[in-house]
Amino acid sequence: MNDIGSSKLDFMPLARDNAHVRMTPCPNFWALMPHQIHQHTDSACSLASSVMVLNAARGLEGMNRVGDLVSEKRLIEKFAHTDWPAGIAPDGGGRKLLRLVEHLREALEFYHLRDWVVEGFPIASPDTTAGETLRRHLAALDTRPGHFIIANFHLDLFYGDGSDIGHFSPLAAYDAAQDRVLVLDCYKADYEPAWAPTDRLLQAMAKPCDDGKLRGYLVVRRG
Repeated sequence: MNDIGSSKLDFMPLARDNAHVRMTPCPNFWALMPHQIHQHTDSACSLASSVMVLNAARGLEGMNRVGDLVSEKRLIEKFAHTDWPAGIAPDGGGRKLLRLVEHLREALEFYHLRDWVVEGFPIASPDTTAGETLRRHLAALDTRPGHFIIANFHLDLFYGDGSDIGHFSPLAAYDAAQDRVLVLDCYKADYEPAWAPTDRLLQAMAKPCDDGKLRGYLVVRRG
């Protein structure tokens, strides 16, 4: 991960800059942070992100129990009737944004979160309209309990690490004063929780997949 430096595009590790989450309510950060996990295969970012958000939502509803949290294994077993298990295999190719929206809608039913909804927001261009819509959703992270965002972005455009692939990870907080977003990346082997400029994320989400399908983000929220 890039260290703090002269470039405004550098990432700021949460461990070195946590004043925002300490001094503002950030209800969705605190709901999500205890459930951060590391994806169990290189293709399982969609599954790991979903597990994190489902546990956070269930926690807000008082539904979590010792020994009965959502896990990658427990969740994917419920989708044996789909091609998601094949998609999260080591060379499975992962998921597309709107396909994950479908899976999460079904998962909300499985876990009795019937007052919750999932919406997908594909991004065709990092233009002003897309940026304004994104920032409205990001602002809700800090003000509206029960509002979670999973971003689908191009790894190299975001992290600059040469990884020419797509990736999913939850977003946890938004610092409007500095226009930066906190990413709780589910690939913990390489990426620690860190702040990144919103425009950098927007650019990385606006790069389409190799097959032309759009990336973007999805919102899981109380209906």
